[in-house]
Amino acid sequence: MLIADYLAEQLLAADINDVFAIPGDFILPWLERFEQQPKLKLIQLSHEPAAVFAADAAARFTNRPSAVALTYGAGALNATNAIAQAFMEFVPMIVFAGFPSKREIESGYLLHHQIGDVDGQRRILAEITAKQVRFDDASTIELLWQDVLATCLQERRPVLIELPRDYAVENFSPKNLKIQESLKARPKQLPHELTESLSVLLNSAKAPCCLVGAKARRFGFDQAISHFSLSSNAPCAATLLGRSVLNPSACCYVGVFSGTGQDPLLPFLQQSDLLLVCGVIKSDSNFAGNPALLHNKKVLWWDENGIVLPNGKYYQIEPAAVAAWLADFNIRYEPRSAPNSWVQDLEVEDKLAEACWSSGTAMKLLHQELSAQSELFPFVLDIGDCLFASLHTDPRWLLAPAFYASMGYAVPAALGLQQVSKKRPIVIVGDGAFQMTGLELGHCQRYGWNPIVIVLNNQSWGMIKAFAPELSATSLSGWNYAALARAMNGGARQVWNGNQFVSAIADAIADDGRFRLIEVMLPKDSFSDCLAKFSGAMRGESMVDGSVV
Repeated sequence: MLIADYLAEQLLAADINDVFAIPGDFILPWLERFEQQPKLKLIQLSHEPAAVFAADAAARFTNRPSAVALTYGAGALNATNAIAQAFMEFVPMIVFAGFPSKREIESGYLLHHQIGDVDGQRRILAEITAKQVRFDDASTIELLWQDVLATCLQERRPVLIELPRDYAVENFSPKNLKIQESLKARPKQLPHELTESLSVLLNSAKAPCCLVGAKARRFGFDQAISHFSLSSNAPCAATLLGRSVLNPSACCYVGVFSGTGQDPLLPFLQQSDLLLVCGVIKSDSNFAGNPALLHNKKVLWWDENGIVLPNGKYYQIEPAAVAAWLADFNIRYEPRSAPNSWVQDLEVEDKLAEACWSSGTAMKLLHQELSAQSELFPFVLDIGDCLFASLHTDPRWLLAPAFYASMGYAVPAALGLQQVSKKRPIVIVGDGAFQMTGLELGHCQRYGWNPIVIVLNNQSWGMIKAFAPELSATSLSGWNYAALARAMNGGARQVWNGNQFVSAIADAIADDGRFRLIEVMLPKDSFSDCLAKFSGAMRGESMVDGSVV
């Protein structure tokens, strides 16, 4: 068989049925073979970062590796920002990058798309991939594939496979080799010292609280936390990035902690005598306004590397072993009431919508309208005010780049999500982020996608405005996104108030034969109170009555 056919076969065996791609000369022979595989779908988008964002969302939703194929140099390096986001937010992804043929390398010419020597691409991408290999020796391909796939699965991060263009059609006889058990294999049983320490810590707590991040789902211990919370009566809060890890309808779920000093959950967390921090990235976006939250109290850190307790550190601990131990641990805490940060002030009257038209009001109305639907719509959010205003909604499924925070994620990510899930997503994107990748909606008709895209148009870079109010370069006036959507064969409406918005949502849900775009016209330079508070916390400013001082 041909090497490209073997690779396609292995992708399907790994439950990777879609390859998001941008064609380019060095990768073309591989794409041509992939396209001939009846069960492997080649999804072509318009720009390399968008292809990676789509693959990123596919992996986040399924919690399985996805695949993206790009050409050498100009293609793969154009995607570095999107790959970096997947790397920093622990998204498993196989990045195929084209590579010159042996004949081209031996020619001695400086090849187009080349940086320095031919290995420049690999050296750059080594910073944002967990492993880098090249399929240039038929005798090693089986072992390399198994090793790189194992790394991707274990570390939940992108890996790089360089594909020389002449190797796609090389003949290959697989030997069904098996690699040795991973060197990173971990003990299945917890050390006695750790179980003793955990028991003492959990038994001595009177008012514990779990704070859950995205890595809990990435590494497979989200169900363990949910089970422990329900069985022990310990309340659970989520970080911005971990928002969809927990079921928001669960009785112990208390909402999203935004990291700001004005968050309703902050006093509740401060009053807890034990914080179980599970799968949380220790970042400024999670704790910017509250550096003291994790000090002067008992904190248990649990992530893919192990457990850190107040009295010791236990690394290389198998998450499944911790999960099994927690499942058998029997304890029941006294109930605690907490402000639920996402249900606060969700209901909004029409007159309020008219008088106080804002991104927050729009999201409250969206929550109301979707709550009446039997269908569950996944949410895909871009970074910026749409991330913070969306705290007024209650999605069961949500994808958002809440840590690395790369703009332009939402639109292509929604396409990738729909491709693997067959579910119709709700996209919430700001006008600035839409300008970056919104044209990818032009592919909807080709692939049968029909997302509902809500563009929050405040005619500015709202996130930048929140951090730099006097900067004039934040203005984005003069765009008509609804007209642009219609030019791409989508349905579109501009709305200026709550009643129009509610009507547009109903129309969009009813019209499922194409993508629909709702352009929400907001006061120029406006943004949500939550974003104002977050930006103030990031700048180290205090808050008085919700205003930055």
